Amino acid sequence: MSNKKRKYVITSIKILLVFLIFSNVLIPLVLRSNSLKSTSQIYNPELEISKFSKEDYKAILNEEKQALGNITINDINFNELEGFSIYNTSYPLIWEDYKSGALSITQFEMQFLNTSEPAIVDNLNENIEDNNIIKVNLNESLIVELNSPTLGYLIYHSRLFPCRLLQFFVDNGTNVFELNNETDYSIDNDDFIVFNYEDFFKNWPTSEFKMYLIWEYEVSIDNWRLNQNQSNDLVIQEQIQNFTVEYHYYFVLTGKKYNLSISDPIIFADNIDVALTVELPDRYLLSDHILELNNESININDYLNSNKTIDISLVEHFSADRSTFSLNFTALFTFQFIKPLRETWAIDRLVEERNIRERIYFPSLIQGPQHIYLKNLSFYEPTIYFEQVIKNSSLFDRNSPYFYLNTSLTGKVGILVKVPYLVVGETCPFILKYISTQTLRLVITDNIKMPLVGAYVEVYYYGQRYGTYISTEWVQPIAPGTTNENGQIILNLIPYGNYTIRVYQNGIFLTESTASTYNEYNYIYTSYPHFPLWIIIFGSTNGLILIFGVIFYLKNKKLRQLP
Repeated sequence: MSNKKRKYVITSIKILLVFLIFSNVLIPLVLRSNSLKSTSQIYNPELEISKFSKEDYKAILNEEKQALGNITINDINFNELEGFSIYNTSYPLIWEDYKSGALSITQFEMQFLNTSEPAIVDNLNENIEDNNIIKVNLNESLIVELNSPTLGYLIYHSRLFPCRLLQFFVDNGTNVFELNNETDYSIDNDDFIVFNYEDFFKNWPTSEFKMYLIWEYEVSIDNWRLNQNQSNDLVIQEQIQNFTVEYHYYFVLTGKKYNLSISDPIIFADNIDVALTVELPDRYLLSDHILELNNESININDYLNSNKTIDISLVEHFSADRSTFSLNFTALFTFQFIKPLRETWAIDRLVEERNIRERIYFPSLIQGPQHIYLKNLSFYEPTIYFEQVIKNSSLFDRNSPYFYLNTSLTGKVGILVKVPYLVVGETCPFILKYISTQTLRLVITDNIKMPLVGAYVEVYYYGQRYGTYISTEWVQPIAPGTTNENGQIILNLIPYGNYTIRVYQNGIFLTESTASTYNEYNYIYTSYPHFPLWIIIFGSTNGLILIFGVIFYLKNKKLRQLP
């Protein structure tokens, strides 16, 4: 071998040895540096503030109140209800005219004109004043016969109560006159009409005339209500979930009249039948109607119109004497938790010290009837125990109670949480403030189940990095953790539950596993080679290379010494 070639070989060997030595030293350092670099990109050491504000959420419904729609009267059958007068101490002599027949008043017609004001209850429109009184206009026609009465005036009031006189017409057989309440007649303290016919007709000889009275009569809708069926089991199990909810709509129709008995002057109007239209709130979104009138089941198809209003006709004899209207129906709602942390349905954050946390829930109704609120929604929360809760509250001061779950009865631990009542288009945040008390102990091992020292561990809670703030949008994770000489990492004062653990070594992902606070220790096994084996491999490799180099060097040294 020539000297030039021999020198080239020796130089190459030296370069190889230097490269191997630097590789064994620098490669672990580079990997470690990359691991720290990737970690620093994930972890933000500055605590973030809350990302939501009260101003972001507005209450649509300011009280727990259902809309009831409106009710209109279409017709009334008075069943020969007659006008009358009663003895009045203010008019002692006129009673004698009525009693003797010198003055006779006979009703020949009572006619329904129209509904001037329906009963209505709206929970959203502030411009609508709630009203459970239906006001109707009536035309009462009377014949007055005179047979030498002592007095030249009369008093009169309709049998219906309460009534307010709107217009007064008189027909003398030739002309019809509208009377002026300031000059032609008066209303006394008992709401009786006082009409001086003798003064009005003056010298016109007459023994008979007609009166047409336009009254405003009030019929009340009593015990008017819309209740959600309490037997519905509305348990939230999905982030977005549909609920078919049963409701009961009910009212009592009440009209009153004067009685002929002085001892019992006002009674229920038992001889008045009413035809009416019921217009339910959000009626196009309701289904499965079941109707009862006066506790008798009725075929709803005979009463439900194409526009989804319900008509009750006079043939049903729906009386003003406390007849009852009862309707069951269902409504479909779509419920959603906004931006939840998986099955916790919430944002979780640290608010005080090291272990006082809050679960912030954002329940919302995104579809369904807008004027009917939904309540009694509940969900199972297994990661917070009853004794851990410090306080519960909602943004709109709505009730959001929680209940202890008895393991022996339910087979579950944790609490049952009730969602505040909601109306479509509204999100009502509520908070459970609680103490986190649990400890998560992790033991990371290598491929022969020996402790893996210096492994980097990431902890995830329901899919997001665990930390002082956990949500689907952003997180404030805990500082990166590495295992100690026993391969352990211990997290104290954390919530109950299952956690996802990701393990890295020298920037290389090793494994993903689950761990639980319910276990005393959580062992996580990796395929990372046992560290002494690496020493043997690297040591043997370097030793062989070194021996090979020495042999090669000595051999070439002898060759150089030859002549």
